[in-house]
Amino acid sequence: MNIIIGPPGTGKTSALLSLVEKHIKDGIPPDKIGYFAFTNRASNEAKERACDIFNFDSDGLPFFRTLHSLAFQQLGLSRSQVFNEDQKKEFGDIMGLQITGKSSFEEGSFSFSKKGDQILGTIEVARVRGVTAHSQWLKDNSDINWYEVDRAERGLSEFKKQRHLYDFTDMLSLFVAQDVAPALDVIFIDEAQDLSFLQWQLVNKLQEKSKHVYIAGDDDQAIFRWAGADVNHFLSLEGNLKILDQSYRVPQHAHYLADSIVKRISRRRQKFWKPQPKEGKLYWHSNIEHIDMQEGQWLILARNNYMLSAVEQQCRLEGFFYQRNNRKGVSETLLEAILSWEQLRKGGKITIAQVRNIYKYMIADKGVSKSHKSLRAVFDDTLVSMQDLSSSYGLLTTTIWHKAFDRVSDKEKQYLIACLRRGEKFTKEPRIKISTIHGAKGSEADNVVVLTDIGQKSWLQMQKDPDDEIRVFYVALTRVKENLHIVQPTTSRSFVL
Repeated sequence: MNIIIGPPGTGKTSALLSLVEKHIKDGIPPDKIGYFAFTNRASNEAKERACDIFNFDSDGLPFFRTLHSLAFQQLGLSRSQVFNEDQKKEFGDIMGLQITGKSSFEEGSFSFSKKGDQILGTIEVARVRGVTAHSQWLKDNSDINWYEVDRAERGLSEFKKQRHLYDFTDMLSLFVAQDVAPALDVIFIDEAQDLSFLQWQLVNKLQEKSKHVYIAGDDDQAIFRWAGADVNHFLSLEGNLKILDQSYRVPQHAHYLADSIVKRISRRRQKFWKPQPKEGKLYWHSNIEHIDMQEGQWLILARNNYMLSAVEQQCRLEGFFYQRNNRKGVSETLLEAILSWEQLRKGGKITIAQVRNIYKYMIADKGVSKSHKSLRAVFDDTLVSMQDLSSSYGLLTTTIWHKAFDRVSDKEKQYLIACLRRGEKFTKEPRIKISTIHGAKGSEADNVVVLTDIGQKSWLQMQKDPDDEIRVFYVALTRVKENLHIVQPTTSRSFVL
C-alpha cells in the first residue's frame, strides 16, 4: 500500500494523476485503473483533468467515480430503485413524521428543518459508522424520544424492502456483502480521511483484488467526523509513506499561523510542508465591515450558517455581487435574463430559449404582447436580434432591464442596481463567495476572511474535544492564496488563534 499525504495546496490531485499516467505508460489499460473520490465534485474534476491529459472521452475511464457510484454500478441497480426524496416523504406520511429529505451543514453537524429528517439522520450516521441506532441516539444527545427513532428504523427497513428500494448506504453494505468489487490493477482512493467505517470496508474489498493501491488524504483536514468519517482508520494505515511538502497556494504568513494551531491536535501524522514563496499579508479586524472588498476575489468563511446572514446583508446593502453556499445573491434565471437582455441591447443575438427566459420577467401587454405565444413554434436554438423580437415576437420595449423586467421585485432590483453602480460584473462566478468552512473545503481565493466566532453547541463540544475545531479552522486558514483577514471574536464563544 502507498500512502500519500497532501497538505493544503500541495497538488495532491496532480500528483495522483501523474501516477495514473505512469501506470498507463507501463501498459495498464485505463479501464483497469480506479480513481475513487469522496465527493462528486472531486471525482468529476479528476476525471475531466485525466481526459484532458490523456485525450480520452469519459467512457475511457469507467472507474473514475465516487464509491457510492461504484456500488450502484457494480450492483446493476436502476434509477427507479434509488430511495428518493418523494419516497422519503411517503414514508414520513405513513409513519406520521414530517420528512423533507433535505439536510444542510450547520455548526459542523447535520441541520434538519423537520424532526423526521433528524430521526433519519441519526439512523443514517449510525449505519455508516457501524454502530447501533441507539448508541448514535445517545451520542447525539437528542431531545427526540428513543421510541420514535426505534420505530422509524424498523419501519424504514420494511418500507424499502417492500418496494425494492435502496439508499446509498444500502448500496455500500450490499457491495461489501456480495463482494462485487471489480478486479482492477490499480486503485486510487482520494480524500481518504473523510471515509466512514462502511466506506473503508468497501475499500478493503477493492484492495483485495488490486495489484497497486494508493491511499491519499490529509488527517489534518478531516472535518467530517460528525458525519461518520473515521479519521482514526486513516491514521492507522501502514505502507510506503510520501508527504507532499510544497504548497503552491498558501503564502508564508498564513502558513505560520495555520501550522501553529494544527500542532495542537492530540493525534496526527507529523508532517512538514513549505509555503509558497509569497509572504502574503495577514490582517486582524474587530468587524468585517472594516474590510475593503471593492476589488478582487474573496472567500468569506464562517463556522456557522447564521453568521453568514449578516455578511450576506452587508453584501446586498453595499452592492457586492456574491454567492452564499454556492447560491448566487440573485437567481440563475434572472441573471441569465439580464445578461441576455444586455446582449440584445448592444446589437447581439440570443437564442429563442434565452428569449423565453427573458419574457418570464415581463408583463403581458406592457413589456411584451400576448402574440409572443408564437414563440412556441420556434426551435430553442434559433438566433434572433432585438429587431426580430420587436417585429415578429411581441416585444414592446427596448429599455434598460430594470425598467423592462416588471416581474422582478423592487428588492431584487435595488440590489442589482447597487451592484451596477459599484461597477460589479454579473459573471457566472461571483467574485465574492460566502460559505461555511465545511462547505468551502477544496476551495481557494486570493483573499480569505475567517470569522472566528462559533456557536454554543460547537463551543461546548470544543471544551470536551478540541481536535475537530482545530481541524476546521486549519482548513479555513489554508484556503488563502495571498491576503488573510481574521475577524476577531465578538462573543466569548470563539476559536482562539
